[in-house]
Amino acid sequence: MARKRLLLLLKPFDVFRYLYDRTLAHKNAINFCQSILKRKAVDWESVFRSDLSTPIRDVDLVISVGGDGTLLQASHLMDDSIPILGVNSDPTRPHEVAELSEEFDATRSTGYLCAATANNFEQLLDGILEKRFVPSELARMAISINSKLIATSALNDVLLSHPCPATVSRFSFRIRKEEEPLSSLVHCRSSGLRVSTAAGSTAAMHSAGGSIMPILSKELQYMVREPIFPGASSQLMHGFLKSYETMDIAWFCKEGLVYIDGSHVVHSIQLGDTIELSSRAPPLNVYLSPHS
Repeated sequence: MARKRLLLLLKPFDVFRYLYDRTLAHKNAINFCQSILKRKAVDWESVFRSDLSTPIRDVDLVISVGGDGTLLQASHLMDDSIPILGVNSDPTRPHEVAELSEEFDATRSTGYLCAATANNFEQLLDGILEKRFVPSELARMAISINSKLIATSALNDVLLSHPCPATVSRFSFRIRKEEEPLSSLVHCRSSGLRVSTAAGSTAAMHSAGGSIMPILSKELQYMVREPIFPGASSQLMHGFLKSYETMDIAWFCKEGLVYIDGSHVVHSIQLGDTIELSSRAPPLNVYLSPHS
């Protein structure tokens, strides 16, 4: 019998073209925003995200072009004296998600904290320059390790866990209120502890079953991840901290990590270390979408 030969036909659209298109969309957004700024009577300079390393000072406005991650990184180098406008350079295209859902995940940038896209950037910028728009104060989280304040404040969330995700994290925590007796210690064996701000409550906290908080809330939300616990203490694994409360955490593993707003800012902790979390960090002034 003659040997059969088969011809395999591939769809013309593939993931590599999709990724290239995403890169092109981001570059085009940067170029577009720069072209708008060149026409305005303002002094400005551009800095790549990878080159940010020192506190941002002596400017009236920061414009971050990218996604939430770009805005978060900039926020780590800003105090409450400078506002920031986020531009989502590559927003998700619903028709694209529908067409490609059987091939791969075609979602692009969420840009929850980004009020602008290339479509409305000039309009929002004019409103800011003409003082028709005002920024919103978003609460940030202050983090101390062994009573030493960490320079970086969290805009989204903090995650405490063992460096190995398959290893049980052991820690205890209590909620401390000003001028009130200390609450009882809650002892935990779990996959770690996540604490979020209101801005961060829509991200990993919500994905894990947490509540979405009003964006301007000054409270914090905490959740013990995948706890191993007696049934009676389950109600203590998830809760909220008022603006005047502090969470005191004692770490009981040989190793541990504190992740601030993702994986780029990380601090090591070890057996016996104490961590304090509160919403008493300086807020961040962010121009938000009217729909936030």
